[in-house]
Amino acid sequence: MKKIALWIISLFLIFTYIYFRINPIINQAVPYTYDQGRDFLKTEEIIRYKNLTFIGPTTGIIGLYHGAWWYYLISIPYLVFDGWPMGFYWFIFLLSFLTNLIFFFFLIKNFNKLIALIFLSIISTSSYFISLSFSVSNNIIVPNLILLLIITSFYLLKTKKSIYLFLTSLILSFILEFEVSFGLFIIPIYFLVLILLSKDKKIFFKLKNIANTTFGLVIPLIPRLLFEIKNNFLQTKTLVIFFFQPKLHNPKPFEIVFNDRLTAFWHYFKSIFYNYNSQIAFGAFLIIILTILVFFYKNKNFILKLIKFNLLIILLLFSLSLFYKDNFWFNYFEGIQYIMLFTVLTSLFIISKNKKTYFVCCLILIFLISLSIFKLIRDLNSQNKKTSGFKEIDYSINYILKKENSKNFCLKIYTPPVIPYTYNYLISYYSRKNNLQIEEENFINNQCWYIIEDDSYQFRINDWKKNNIPKETSIKEKIRLENKTEIQLRVKKTI
Repeated sequence: MKKIALWIISLFLIFTYIYFRINPIINQAVPYTYDQGRDFLKTEEIIRYKNLTFIGPTTGIIGLYHGAWWYYLISIPYLVFDGWPMGFYWFIFLLSFLTNLIFFFFLIKNFNKLIALIFLSIISTSSYFISLSFSVSNNIIVPNLILLLIITSFYLLKTKKSIYLFLTSLILSFILEFEVSFGLFIIPIYFLVLILLSKDKKIFFKLKNIANTTFGLVIPLIPRLLFEIKNNFLQTKTLVIFFFQPKLHNPKPFEIVFNDRLTAFWHYFKSIFYNYNSQIAFGAFLIIILTILVFFYKNKNFILKLIKFNLLIILLLFSLSLFYKDNFWFNYFEGIQYIMLFTVLTSLFIISKNKKTYFVCCLILIFLISLSIFKLIRDLNSQNKKTSGFKEIDYSINYILKKENSKNFCLKIYTPPVIPYTYNYLISYYSRKNNLQIEEENFINNQCWYIIEDDSYQFRINDWKKNNIPKETSIKEKIRLENKTEIQLRVKKTI
């Protein structure tokens, strides 16, 4: 491929990649929920009040937590942007962009430019990969770690050097810290597959390699281990009890569990591509992989070994997940899409090496670029730009701030999750920036603002109003936003 064509296509795909990700950030149409508000407040607590922590956000298992590294990671944008809420989203975008760019150059160096461009064209327009760049949550870091794991695994399988064994162990342990469920599954599976596919299995049982593996696994777990020592191994006991005496919220028979997992893994695979419902395209990629395995399985090619390595990991992740008979959320295996995509890319690489079938990969690239152009044009012409998420909540707070014009005021908030972390963080940020005191309990100057979000269970709103709106008040001002949130200014009646 000529250099000029490579640069033109690369720059176009990078532009497409950036456009679909920064657009929601610029328009503030990004997810801002209970979890983001809680995590931002915790980060503020760590930075401003020096209240360090050894555990992270809660998991689906009561008494078990994600790692504290998430809070310390987002402390970086907090410091850089001085707590500006959108700074967290820009940080995640930059982190994701750099990781994908590193992987793009990894593919150019170790495979070829065609495969690298196919990778870039797929992730630039895939709704799933786009969403990874402006969602701020602990599990979103895992896909970036998966990309790094793929790179280190490639060099580990190729060179057998101890340094890569240490790095893969380190990355696997960080996966556990950012998403406990994925880490618990992938760590034993990864080392099992690594040993099974190795000709010289004794190499992994050498003292040096055992030390490298252990050291890599332990480093990210240090904060968790300190928490365990301090709290009489609370999480360890919780995990042991969960494995041997699990408390299931919605236990299911094996047939339903199998169908659920099958649906989940099919969803993972489909979400890789731009046209989410295109069964033909997904089927075609599956056929490519199966064809490679059928016709080349006797070949001792390193790339084929790489395909087997990744397929075995996916297969064992699926098999092991069948033992979990409760609700299986898609974020449990966040980032497995990159393993599936890499399997597709390595299969296409084998095809591209053959002069007779090279054109097939060229046609795939042309098709994917056409999809990118189509999606870009459609988005530029679209009149329905999303304004949900952060923007609506931020608007509510700023509406009141403008009305009060730098005066202290009373504000009470109702949100369906009960604890309004989303608003609390914005209140904390704007209070600090504008040197304001926002009272949440008592009326100031005989008046108080109310933000009341919509709730499908009306009785909960009614109960909250009974407990939080004094009878001797009347509405002085009221507006209703598009998301059905009400902003009210209530004043106390004077006798």
